[in-house]
Amino acid sequence: MSLSATTLTALRTRGVVALLGIAIMWAYIAWPTAQYDSLERSFYDTLVKLSLPPAHESRLVIVDIDERSLDGFGSWPWSRATMANLVNELTVRHKVALLGLDIVFPQSKSGDDELRKALDRSNVVMSQALDFSSQSANRVGRPSGGVQLIDREFAPIASGFIANDPGLLTPHAGVGHINPIVDEDGHVRRLYPVACTDTSCAYTLALRLYLELAATDDKLLRAAYAKRGKHLLVDIGHNESLDLPLDNQRALLVPYRVSSDGFLVISAIDVMDADAVLPELENTIVLVGSSALGIGDRVATPLNKLSPGVEVHAQLLVALLDGRLIRPVSANSVSFLLLAAVVVISWIFWPRGNRYVALLWPLLIVIFLIMVLSWFFLHEDQLLPLSSLPLLVIVIAISSLLIENFSLDGRMRNVTSHLGQFLPSVLVGRLLKGGNLAPETASYTMTVMIADIRGFTAASEGKSPEQIAEFAQKCFEVLSAEVGRYQGTIERYSGDGLVAMWGEPSADAAPKSLAGILKVQPVNDAASLGPDFAHAPHAANAVSAAIAMQQAIESMSDWFTEKHYGPRQISIGLNTGPMAVGVFGGQTHLTWSAQGQAFNITSRIETLTRELDENILMGEATAKLLMADSVRRVGSYAVKGVTELVVVYAPTV
Repeated sequence: MSLSATTLTALRTRGVVALLGIAIMWAYIAWPTAQYDSLERSFYDTLVKLSLPPAHESRLVIVDIDERSLDGFGSWPWSRATMANLVNELTVRHKVALLGLDIVFPQSKSGDDELRKALDRSNVVMSQALDFSSQSANRVGRPSGGVQLIDREFAPIASGFIANDPGLLTPHAGVGHINPIVDEDGHVRRLYPVACTDTSCAYTLALRLYLELAATDDKLLRAAYAKRGKHLLVDIGHNESLDLPLDNQRALLVPYRVSSDGFLVISAIDVMDADAVLPELENTIVLVGSSALGIGDRVATPLNKLSPGVEVHAQLLVALLDGRLIRPVSANSVSFLLLAAVVVISWIFWPRGNRYVALLWPLLIVIFLIMVLSWFFLHEDQLLPLSSLPLLVIVIAISSLLIENFSLDGRMRNVTSHLGQFLPSVLVGRLLKGGNLAPETASYTMTVMIADIRGFTAASEGKSPEQIAEFAQKCFEVLSAEVGRYQGTIERYSGDGLVAMWGEPSADAAPKSLAGILKVQPVNDAASLGPDFAHAPHAANAVSAAIAMQQAIESMSDWFTEKHYGPRQISIGLNTGPMAVGVFGGQTHLTWSAQGQAFNITSRIETLTRELDENILMGEATAKLLMADSVRRVGSYAVKGVTELVVVYAPTV
């Protein structure tokens, strides 16, 4: 089935719009902006909340140094003996499988030996804080971590650090960094899986705890970036590696798959109370952190405006244990390209013609994209670039509207041009502005011309309708051209003649100067005419047009002879006076015209031209608006329907 030219044009236009949308989308992907990053963050937060399971996390327990604990053991920081007691309670008495301390011990203090002895266990992981600002003055303690990192140029490098005192570092205890990445909106959604100082590299606390559980062969910590820094391959022994998907900043998205009340949280004071009844902690993973406001370890997350910082590491550790990390999907992926193709194809072949159906496309396609992207996140742990696809939809929709508006503007100009051949410009302007046309008039001073082709009926005898139409059309073309040249408005064509007017409302300002082509000149004595003086240029234009029309008909004599119409002349009557100008008619048909005694007398003056053998006659009101030498008085005559004699003039040209 062949496609119509209109359909092919529409498809080509939509194809161009789609290509424009794709180009802008790829530009955004290559150079993302903060404006669209905020959209990505909001979408990620929403998906995180939708994906929260109702179950509680039983493998991991958080020991909280809360306000109760501070009330019981004093303000922070606690003594080394107190911290040693807390570590021993968890590792010795409760026999936890793994202990992570979201706490840094940067200075040497009394009791370090006791604390060092408590920390010197293979199931304990300590922490250090790294500062990724451009120039940090913080360089306290000794950073460690022991990660052998290949392709270190991809790694985030800290300019400063607050690490543990060297006297507390033991051969057995591991160390992880605890610095989250704070996004522009103040929320924590990502962590660097590995980060370096100028002397060493360390895994993030959650990853370091996970590797302790994985029990690598030789305890050597090795990692390498792959795929141009999009993945981090972490050696877990037995020639196996853990593949961590990274975003553009070499960071790991925190999945947040456990609700805030899904973790078992125990107050530190209860852990150290021998009489307290605690849940079974043996063989669990314990993270020690703080929710106390005085310590200041609280961060905003997609789940809560203020959460203990230790909860971020707990969330990542749960995701590592479940093997459900969020994989940022690049724009080069098959999934992303297929979705982009769906957007483009649906746009190209979306039904046309109905504006409301067309408006449904962006709404439905955005809903479809959100549903698909949500499914990928919730069921496949994939995070596709959200904003780029709706951006493609938005660009296509806006570009389409712009192109359609440009096309409509062109069509409107074309329609306006055609309407101007049927209606005066004042009515065309009102229609374009959305106004309604209804019968209404206003009073203006006008000059009216009635022109008639003499002997039209006799010349048409024996001619076919097509020949008569050709005759009339040829004459109307020539006559209307002169009316337009002298700034007149055709009110109507009537059989073998026309009616034209000068001084209509659309020409309320002075007409453009036609001094170079005027056949007669307007009077220049304003004092003698008063208010009518302003209409003098219109009257001069009308009479000049009448003379030019007569000359144009005379120049057509050869054409008349060739077509067997014989020599033709026209009769033209002109008159000036107050008239009611506007829209006349009923519900089924409206017309723009003028009414008034001055208008009626114009018709009588045109009839006098035949009786007096004059081609052009004008009323006295018109003649007074012209220079005296431009006209001659013909006489005063009685005309039908008028009680007083009508004085008529003829141009001297």
